Amino acid sequence: MTTGAERVRIDEGPIAATPVSGRRHDAVLLREILGSSIVAAVQTQDVPVPASGERGKAAPPEHCCRLSEELDGVLRLATGETLQVRVLVEHLSGRGNALLAVFLVLPFLQPIPLPGVSTPFGIAIVLLGVAMALGRPLWLPKRWLDHELRSALVIRIGGGGQRLLRKVERFIKPRGLWFHRHRWAHSIAGVVIAISGAELALPLPIVFTNTLPALAIATTAVGLLEEDAVLAIIGQTLFLVGLVVFGAILALPFLGLHLIF
Repeated sequence: MTTGAERVRIDEGPIAATPVSGRRHDAVLLREILGSSIVAAVQTQDVPVPASGERGKAAPPEHCCRLSEELDGVLRLATGETLQVRVLVEHLSGRGNALLAVFLVLPFLQPIPLPGVSTPFGIAIVLLGVAMALGRPLWLPKRWLDHELRSALVIRIGGGGQRLLRKVERFIKPRGLWFHRHRWAHSIAGVVIAISGAELALPLPIVFTNTLPALAIATTAVGLLEEDAVLAIIGQTLFLVGLVVFGAILALPFLGLHLIF
């Protein structure tokens, strides 16, 4: 004849049939039950385990597409007669302010200066660079954001930039990731872009005075976007050359007056 306690053990199955000796053993038994359930749940998840040689390494950056393909979206936006600057900024800001800087600087990657156009574009690039350096969202005046650009102009800039990028993208690749993972990388790039934008904004009718800061902005921004340290260093070198050139141009009038008097 079985007692009530024995009948409970029989009804509860093999786990309850285990001899029970006090509250401590009950806690151990509960921990074993819960632990086995957690292990079974984890084993059902399809989680890839990295190889021993890949552990501890940061995953490479993943972008949706190359920069030339990003400009396809700009060309698709320019379907009407005009395109609002606000729409263009919102589209290009998807990968940060650097992509917008690349687009704005594309018309100046040629030796002929554009004094009437370079000043507003240069001021916009200065604001972009300052926002990047401070790690803050881009701010542009509402009047600028509401301005309507001719779609033909947007298509000409975007199409020309697309052809140029397709020629050079074969040489651009992620390298020197440690350079871009540094906490000051974006701030330094922002300073380079802001000062180069100020140089671009100067209305100087001198050949290559638009080209040099434009090249510094484009190479720095593209190097930042594609995490190419070589390209970023080239951009910063061009920036230093630009400082020397523009410093000499601005100093010449004062030197001339000093020699005269």
